[in-house]
Amino acid sequence: MGEAAALTAAMGWAVASVALTSVSVRLPALVVGGLQSSFASVILLALVIGSGEFEDLTGASTTTLLAIVGSGVLGFALAEPMYVRTLSILGMQRTYPVAMGLFILFSTTGGIVLLGERFSIGLVLGGVFIIGGAYLISAFRQEQLAHATHDAPSFPGAVGTSASTAPARLRMHARRFEGYALLVLVPTLWTAATLVLAGAGDEVGFIPAAGLRVPAGALLLMSFLVLTGRPALSAAVRRRRDVVTIAGAGIAGIVVASLLFVFALFEAGAARTAVLTSSSPLFAIPLAIVFLGESLSRYVLLGTALTVTGIIVVVTL
Repeated sequence: MGEAAALTAAMGWAVASVALTSVSVRLPALVVGGLQSSFASVILLALVIGSGEFEDLTGASTTTLLAIVGSGVLGFALAEPMYVRTLSILGMQRTYPVAMGLFILFSTTGGIVLLGERFSIGLVLGGVFIIGGAYLISAFRQEQLAHATHDAPSFPGAVGTSASTAPARLRMHARRFEGYALLVLVPTLWTAATLVLAGAGDEVGFIPAAGLRVPAGALLLMSFLVLTGRPALSAAVRRRRDVVTIAGAGIAGIVVASLLFVFALFEAGAARTAVLTSSSPLFAIPLAIVFLGESLSRYVLLGTALTVTGIIVVVTL
């Protein structure tokens, strides 16, 4: 059961990422993240009440509750909108494998340095694979941009052609830099949220923890949107198809996948669960090709293979 739960969680994260990518080009990242976590919060709160485990929260220490809330703020109020923004800039194939790979690498390193977990040669070797895979996926993006610039139509004899394309080129480079910066920042925030939450399991079950963690992040994010981005939020809500897509992403990626991941940890153990959930990019890339129309190149294929290999090496050696 634990192994099946881990694979289902991996598929849930892949489905959610594809869904978020499809709306990230039309809606602001903060709006998408806020709506996604809000939909998930309603379901998780209902699960907490229905499970009868709400007493876990009332009986937990202040430190544990603050850890759960802090994890929600880092993982959902901050990281989720940044992740959606990264998807809109770099696309599904370039964002998802690298973000997941770096998250495993960072969280393993954090566990060793901060939590005193065992160091292994697999961390170093797996890190090399992950960084190599990230480079290949990024190189494919650079190749696309180079071809786009090279193939741009030119008009012989036109005056000021180079000057007119300079601002666009600068904007392209700035956008690319933003995407890669976020690609590192997002898994860093995911790791911080995970390490902060690590000790809460001694006092609180996985359902109450999720039932507090996600709504805490959603509340902060939605409060900020209501105060500063109400027109964008109102416009997004009127797009019913996008709202349904975001709600589906919240159910698949936050409610189902997160709960199944924790269940798999308890049933199958951390190493086996991490290996199985590292298969998520393999689900995500075919979905991106079929539903998002993204192209597949040898760079993306090899980079994804190296990234997944690195994840497996990190958690098994």
